[in-house]
Amino acid sequence: MIQENKSSWFRLLVILTFFLKITPSFPMNAYVTVNYYNETSNYTTTETCECGVYGLASPVANAMGVVGIPKNNNYQACDYDTEFTNTEKPWIALIERGNCTFSKKIQIAGRRNADAVVIYNIPETGNQTIQMANFDVSAIQ
Repeated sequence: MIQENKSSWFRLLVILTFFLKITPSFPMNAYVTVNYYNETSNYTTTETCECGVYGLASPVANAMGVVGIPKNNNYQACDYDTEFTNTEKPWIALIERGNCTFSKKIQIAGRRNADAVVIYNIPETGNQTIQMANFDVSAIQ
């Protein structure tokens, strides 16, 4: 009886260990809510969608703030000295996908103290959502 209990516990431990190790690799959808002032209607508009995915190494957490985009006309933010239109806390970096790794984009925004980073597809490439492999970054959402 004691041997059977040890065997059952061992199997449970192996299953839990396996489950915990693979859980972060599953895509975690992100809900995005955008509030903006619409000058045409003279109202604040709110739009919500389940249109994002957290990165593999990203914390799954809420983030709120004013959006800041790169100041130069290169919205991909691959230059180490990239400055953003808004850096007043709390703020979220909005960066176009392409020309460098997701991790580099997040590091550049983090260097400017962004609270979170949203990376979007280049307009001509469609709206496919993929999970970022951003393993070498931390402390930013």
